[in-house]
Amino acid sequence: MMDERKVMAMSALAVGMICALVVAFWHLARTGSVDEALKTGGVVFVAVVTLAFIVLGYMRSG
Repeated sequence: MMDERKVMAMSALAVGMICALVVAFWHLARTGSVDEALKTGGVVFVAVVTLAFIVLGYMRSG
């Protein structure tokens, strides 16, 4: 079985991907620009995953 850290990391990546897809589709619907939607989705993905790993690291230390 997978240990708890792997499950938490996979969950963080999944949440990041879901948020990025939602924002990218929303941006695509508003602007109609695929390039802008991909850029925005990528930025959101990196931000959400980074924040998730920071929070997970903080929870581990305490």
